[in-house]
Amino acid sequence: MMMLRRALLVLAVAVLLPSAALAKPAKEIVLIGGDTPHGPFVHDARAVITTLKRYLETSPDIRAMKDVAITAYPDGWPTDPHALDRAATIVWYFDGLDHHPLLDAARRARFEELMRRGVGLVTFHQASTLLPADRGIDLGRWLGGARYGMVDRTVETVAFTPAPHPVSRGVRPFAYRDEFYPTLAFGSAPVTPILTGMLHLEANPAAPATKRTVAWAFERPGGGRSFGFTGLHYSAALDQPELRKLLLNAIVWTAGIKVPRAGIRSEP
Repeated sequence: MMMLRRALLVLAVAVLLPSAALAKPAKEIVLIGGDTPHGPFVHDARAVITTLKRYLETSPDIRAMKDVAITAYPDGWPTDPHALDRAATIVWYFDGLDHHPLLDAARRARFEELMRRGVGLVTFHQASTLLPADRGIDLGRWLGGARYGMVDRTVETVAFTPAPHPVSRGVRPFAYRDEFYPTLAFGSAPVTPILTGMLHLEANPAAPATKRTVAWAFERPGGGRSFGFTGLHYSAALDQPELRKLLLNAIVWTAGIKVPRAGIRSEP
């Protein structure tokens, strides 16, 4: 009789449990912005993070993935130390250099744990820019590369033909105008260039344009996927449909989710 009562109790608890508790844990995509005092439409973290969240949440492809959750912190790094515990990938759009959030040692140590666990990482525009002598933020190992200092930049229209890769699925050749960072320092592990174009250097405007990488994918040797893109200076860059698809693909890919053959669709 006692065994029967225990079996009935276990069955009753299982029936009463909320369906969410029994569901497959969500893959959480976390978007982090920051205080970017450049005025509207330029380095506008709130606009970029909010817009990316909307595109992800309304995408018919992501809506069909029942186990994907989107969380955004458009105003800066989350204050809750456990806010990133369930992240499958983390997207950065904020100012770097002496404003970089990971200059905080405790925050950097927690983020290092996430990278060791294989959490994905995506950086846009200046989020991958570090102080010239900084070696504490280990972007070379996490992201595959970084930009040190503010010497180089260019604002021009560039034509791109995306390299074959899951993040390029469904993306056609395109051209658009943006501010790019043409000189990057890549780490010892090889990266996969995704967008390369003919760019000039602001420091030497008379020199001819040279082929430079502005977007790359990286599979970390210890596990985890990363993607970097130095454009997106202007919030309006997200209006470019091919670029938008590439960036949404990259976010999904770094989360460990299979990118559809035609890429991630987005609602206007």
